Amino acid sequence: MSDQRQRAQEQLPQVVLGVLGILQALALELLWEQGVGGLDHWQAIGALATGVLQVTGMFLGVVVIWLMYASLVMRYRWVPHFQDLVFPFVLGVLEFGLIGLMGPDRVGAFLLLLAFVFLVSSATNYGIYQRVLRQHPERGSMSAGRVGYGPAATNVLLLPPAAGLAAFFGPASWVTTLCLLGANVGLVAQIGVFARFWQESMAKRYAD
Repeated sequence: MSDQRQRAQEQLPQVVLGVLGILQALALELLWEQGVGGLDHWQAIGALATGVLQVTGMFLGVVVIWLMYASLVMRYRWVPHFQDLVFPFVLGVLEFGLIGLMGPDRVGAFLLLLAFVFLVSSATNYGIYQRVLRQHPERGSMSAGRVGYGPAATNVLLLPPAAGLAAFFGPASWVTTLCLLGANVGLVAQIGVFARFWQESMAKRYAD
């Protein structure tokens, strides 16, 4: 392996992880200012619980995006591609867009963009994982592979219909509350997948 490829493999994922961490911190700051600060709009229409679900869903989304990349960087090594440099900025823009859509007036658009964020982040994560397997085929047994993307794929499929239902019934409807509750459940399920993979990886590493 050339020196440049070796430096890229050892350093670039950590650099990208640092940039992504900065963007996640900015997203959390915006979430506190606009999401939590905007709960009074939900309260004004008598749907405070729905607003809280939107805020928690956005927070969980930030955590999921962080875990998607951080778990790869901590568990695997790979030769990065150019798109890995752009990846955190694309996700940052999408997250800021999500926060800008928070509120009772655009809950349908919020859920639709959330589905797109899941699609982009999962596709990018899966592409990196496939490169890891091509470069290190012996590591294929360290993960459940496609099974780990089940919650994300489910969210990508179910969130667009949920967005349509929320837009049709309005922000004060119990249907919208259930849609946001389902999004939160999907996000928690994805975090559970990452936690399981991490425990399995660490257990095998210590066993070795």
